[in-house]
Amino acid sequence: MLKIHIPRWLQALRCCLMVSASLSLCGLAAEWPQYRGPNHDGISSERINKQWTGSVTNPVWLVSLTNGLTSLTVSGGRVFTQVATDYDLDGQPRREFCFALSATNGAILWSTEVEAQVDPLYPNGGVGTGDDGPRSTPSVVGGSVYVLSSYHKLWRLNATNGAVIWSTNLVAGFGGGVIPWQNAASPVIENGLIFVHANCGTATLMAFSTTNGTLVWRSQNEGMTQSTPALATINGVRQLIFATQSGLVSVNPQTGALLWKFPYPFTYNTSLAASPAVYQDIVFLAAYYTMGTFAVRIVQSNSTQTATQLWFSSLLEMKNHWATPVCYQGALYGSFTPDNDSAKLKCVDLATGTTYWAANNFGRGSTLLVGTNLVVVTERGDVVLVAANTNSFTELARFQAIPAYSPDTNKCWNALALSDGQLYVRSSAFAARFDLSVPDLILDPPKLVTQTKASLLIRTVTGDPINSNRLAGLEVRASTNAALPVAQWAKLNNVPVLSNGVARVTVTDVAPPRQYFIVSEPFSAFSTPKLLLDPPQLATRSELSLAIRTATGVPIASNRLAGMEVRASTNLSLARDAWPKLTNSLVLSNGVVTVTSEEAPAPRRFFIVSEPR
Repeated sequence: MLKIHIPRWLQALRCCLMVSASLSLCGLAAEWPQYRGPNHDGISSERINKQWTGSVTNPVWLVSLTNGLTSLTVSGGRVFTQVATDYDLDGQPRREFCFALSATNGAILWSTEVEAQVDPLYPNGGVGTGDDGPRSTPSVVGGSVYVLSSYHKLWRLNATNGAVIWSTNLVAGFGGGVIPWQNAASPVIENGLIFVHANCGTATLMAFSTTNGTLVWRSQNEGMTQSTPALATINGVRQLIFATQSGLVSVNPQTGALLWKFPYPFTYNTSLAASPAVYQDIVFLAAYYTMGTFAVRIVQSNSTQTATQLWFSSLLEMKNHWATPVCYQGALYGSFTPDNDSAKLKCVDLATGTTYWAANNFGRGSTLLVGTNLVVVTERGDVVLVAANTNSFTELARFQAIPAYSPDTNKCWNALALSDGQLYVRSSAFAARFDLSVPDLILDPPKLVTQTKASLLIRTVTGDPINSNRLAGLEVRASTNAALPVAQWAKLNNVPVLSNGVARVTVTDVAPPRQYFIVSEPFSAFSTPKLLLDPPQLATRSELSLAIRTATGVPIASNRLAGMEVRASTNLSLARDAWPKLTNSLVLSNGVVTVTSEEAPAPRRFFIVSEPR
């Protein structure tokens, strides 16, 4: 995110940088509120420190957390997960809990029981001798935690103290059934709806209200799997894609109306646990046992969508048990066979199924895409930084995150989480946090060298040295008009010089008129350009106009418009999800989105633009 420093500069310099005194724009810490992240795709738009040496490899905290195969979600300074505990005499857990940990130190803040079942709680085996546990990951929205237990109990809990707001038993209330290895799918939430496969009766795909847990819609008669459904926008159409026992099923998330189906090119067998992975108009799915791997293209014709198979492989080497891959620039990256701790990390062409490269001994861990790199946790607990390119496997860095690997009691089958530069790693026995944040940059007040020349110093807000690998990405922009969008400010050609961890730029013309300066870093590392809000413009005495553009200056694609939201608040300390969402229409023109907000004068308001969670 672009960071602006607003110093009080000496009047003699005729240089300043400022925003409106009555309105503020703000950037809030990125959260990881649902399984596989804010956009359900394992992709983070954050920048991270890629110099994995020294203190970076030491955990901020490491805590014992048994048992569970669930991931972590992060919101409002808390980390949420599920565990199985209260062991009987043979060492098997009897109860399932949702835990909230402090993001600061890993301490348990509260625990709420969400499941108690007749022993054994997890009877199907195949995991380990002592670390089996829940597989579903809690979701966090607007100060509430939503939990789907192993035996189909849906809960809404208070995120602050774990108090039960409501609960719904899908088995007792809707006649649902529990499949072998129980529920592993996480609740997926959007626009006030919770999406689950309830395995109930003749319409098994369901949406429940986040407010009170009532059923909003149910659709399609499909057998349940362990796969978490995926939300995606394909050809401009928002959709919810389930991997059921018979095939891929896509529905309208607001109504449950069927959009398209694709019967599997194999017969379902035993268990299917990976989620559909979506890239543009391609949907990929991998399954283990006697099943296989395939990709389909979604073709739009008028208002109808159909799925056409691109390729299918039944080869064992192309199968994957449960670790959903990430997609980037037409390729996917993730864990494939063998089905053990020697499993390969592969790069595969989405359109053809061709394997570009494979690397041994990653195991059945998880993969994130962060910028142009992969962050991978191996089954044995190493965190590895890998370049996301199709040419060859390139390992950039590695450190051990989780100690004491054991295939029976401590392994990393859990998905990673990344929030505000903090990497959260969980195994079936531990959870840990690592600080991979990149310190923000600020400009010191300029130093006058001559009457027309000034020296600008760039440093980190923390006082840590600027790493040399950041230097090439720094840019300083100048403008005589502070109202211009930052992308239109002139980029100085002066080369920053790094000395003792501080970058210096000499500006050769600071004569009148007054100039404004800003330091930033490029966003070209991200597959989708970030969005920025320009300083608000007062349209009338009671209205202001907000302009949204990309940080790179490239036009906003029309298919992003439906997913954008602008929120406003008079209280900066509120969690982002608690900020009211503006209902004003977003208008796209010449690659820039505008929205008008009313009630501008008072009190002071803060605005943020984001895309669907």
